[in-house]
Amino acid sequence: MKRKRKKSNSKKEVSFLKEYNFEITVFVIFVLGVFLLVEKMEITQTLFKVIKATIFLFADLIKAIRDSIYDALGWIELSDLVGVILILFALYLIALRIRIRLLMLYPKNTECQYCDNKNKLKRIRKKLKHRIIHFALRLRVYYYQCDNCYKKQLIIITKKR
Repeated sequence: MKRKRKKSNSKKEVSFLKEYNFEITVFVIFVLGVFLLVEKMEITQTLFKVIKATIFLFADLIKAIRDSIYDALGWIELSDLVGVILILFALYLIALRIRIRLLMLYPKNTECQYCDNKNKLKRIRKKLKHRIIHFALRLRVYYYQCDNCYKKQLIIITKKR
């Protein structure tokens, strides 16, 4: 014998705001329109003053940033600036070379490098240095441990763009 589901006897009561939402909105719009007709406010001038003050605030902020950059560059000589640029470029090239070497050193394997068991690798939590590699060199780093030999290995691949 099949069991019948009991239906609730109480009807769902809709709240006053949900039931009369449209009427309340129309009433508020009507009252606002009457208020704006009766009141002698200059809304356009007020809005213009607020927008003008905001634009001047951003302009003053940009001027302050520009002046601080000029002051900072005033005590730096051209040779110092060229030296800093060359050092940054050398660091970029070193990071690029490290990235290429890591990609060649840790290929994408699905089997253990030590005992050659297939599908026995389990992902484990990355260490802090792997997270730094992930962030700094824009590489995906996976840290695995073999189920048979319990040795750990890395798989490093490029990030999707």
